[in-house]
Amino acid sequence: MLQIKDRLTGEPSYKLDLVSVVGMGGSGKTTLARSIYDDAFIVYRFYTRAWVTISQKYHVCEILLGLLMSMKNLTGKQCEDSSEELAEYLYKSLKGSRYLIVLDDMWDIEVWHEINYCFQMMAMEAESS
Repeated sequence: MLQIKDRLTGEPSYKLDLVSVVGMGGSGKTTLARSIYDDAFIVYRFYTRAWVTISQKYHVCEILLGLLMSMKNLTGKQCEDSSEELAEYLYKSLKGSRYLIVLDDMWDIEVWHEINYCFQMMAMEAESS
């Protein structure tokens, strides 16, 4: 747990930093992630935090809506938007801030590939400024 916290709270960086917690079902991955996510120093360090649990049969729109709802950056209007519009809204909500996002119970790396572009846009923009 300390290694993950140290990595998350180290020197600020404008690049996208990923931390994966992998293991067998029931091995405590979610419990570990939740204890780090709720840690007082982590809460202080990250202005924006979001947690979304991903089902095996996921839809990108549901994941993006879940992230926005977790961040409390959602109005009724966004519930009807396309995944591209939701991705743009997520991008604008996170832009310029230090954020921690947990994608819990992710069974397929394809999920990450489908939502990664939101985060890559921010990383590329930060590097160019």
